[in-house]
Amino acid sequence: MNEALMTQYVETYKKNIHMQIQQNTLQKYTGKPDVDDKRLFFTLLPLLNGENWDQTVKVSAISVSLIFAALAAHDLVKEDNATAKSQQLQVLAGDYYSGRYYQLLANENMIDLIQQLSNGVSKITEHKTRFYDLEDYSFEALVQSIQLIESKPIEQFLEYHSYHEYVFIMKEALLLAALKKEVVAYEKGEKTFYISKSKIFQKNMDVLRQEIDKIEHALVMDVRSSELLNESLKRAILERVCEHSLEQQLREG
Repeated sequence: MNEALMTQYVETYKKNIHMQIQQNTLQKYTGKPDVDDKRLFFTLLPLLNGENWDQTVKVSAISVSLIFAALAAHDLVKEDNATAKSQQLQVLAGDYYSGRYYQLLANENMIDLIQQLSNGVSKITEHKTRFYDLEDYSFEALVQSIQLIESKPIEQFLEYHSYHEYVFIMKEALLLAALKKEVVAYEKGEKTFYISKSKIFQKNMDVLRQEIDKIEHALVMDVRSSELLNESLKRAILERVCEHSLEQQLREG
């Protein structure tokens, strides 16, 4: 599968996801649900690598994206204005996306996956609170929390369908993408979800950059040496997570 076809698959899934949760009133006030292209790409890794991919896998993959859309909608609710109509609709949108993922999986009788994903969402919420409370967490613990927040439902999906070999690369790639995005936004003076709430990160930006470099170097080596991934997919992965250095991104911004 070449790069153009991979991109087409991702776009097709994205359209399908939007179709599953099309609700005119909600979208009028909240816009389209947040479906991150990178995260969707790494959810579809087995498909893009030519693995068997039946209807239950397809529904599961869509459901995972709905979970992230629900989480993103709830994250947009501002504590200081939570009673405003637009904010209430954000909550409703998140609840609606959650209900749709549950319904899709229930229709396929994947109750055990629903339970696993529900537990995963609870873990994400638990780890997000680390960026709000005053307890001192180590630098390493916060990085691990970011990785869990960014990838837990995808990990559960891949494990459930026995795509175990893809989990490590997916988790490292999404962690790398999240950290790069955070650092670039923070250096531009923009509000970020993780760094803006973490004094540990703010005080150790050089350490964070070193961590990014370390993750990127290891990921490049793992992808290039992989006997599992086809060559086109290797190139596509590296283009998505190593496309520019942080310095280049900052200059372009």
